Amino acid sequence: MVKAPPVHCQTCQSRGEGIFCDLSAEHLKELDAAKTTNHYKPHQVIFHEGNQPQGLHCVSSGKIKIYKMDAQGHQQIVRLAGPGDVMGYRCLLTNEGYSATAETLEEATICFINKETFLHIIETHPVTAFHILSSLAKDLGRAENQTMNMVHKNIRERLAELFLVFHKKYGKKTSQGIELDILLSREEMAELIGTTQESVIRLISEFKQDGLIAVDGRHITLLNIKKIMDLANLPD
Repeated sequence: MVKAPPVHCQTCQSRGEGIFCDLSAEHLKELDAAKTTNHYKPHQVIFHEGNQPQGLHCVSSGKIKIYKMDAQGHQQIVRLAGPGDVMGYRCLLTNEGYSATAETLEEATICFINKETFLHIIETHPVTAFHILSSLAKDLGRAENQTMNMVHKNIRERLAELFLVFHKKYGKKTSQGIELDILLSREEMAELIGTTQESVIRLISEFKQDGLIAVDGRHITLLNIKKIMDLANLPD
């Protein structure tokens, strides 16, 4: 991690996607004055599970994986974060240690806002507090859906649904199909759906043979969204 040139909140391209999208000019100046901007290389840890948070991390650019470790030392990715997302706000609100570890998947620029400023903005700007409640509700819904998938869906269905989630969030239309603008290892995909790396390698090969996807290293393009939806048991 190295200190980076400041990303000003008023001109930040990712602010419209996050909890600070409706802040007044006065509050944006308060954020700018209180925050620091840092640049991370790929696979650098931003914070560790169990450490006490001192502030809020707001992603300006890049992609981050947030994961927990089990008793055997295996990672379980609980979610991915990208531009506009904030990390660590639940721990700040509950005054608890980080519930997971955050690590960059690629180069990333992340702003750090101290706890006092974050809490002051919540107290003085109710709309931001509402956005935080909305984010908490989405996180809860995501966790409930992940739990249900682990119980009721097989690995093939989980992988198909993961591709559809990536399609919605990272998909870019090309002449060939929908290219996924996220590069994950097979192991990281396995950590997202709760299976082994070997199972993901086998299923990706089968999806490719069935004409559902095209694969070039870590680059994946979805070729048949309808059939992938059928595999995931999702409605049209």
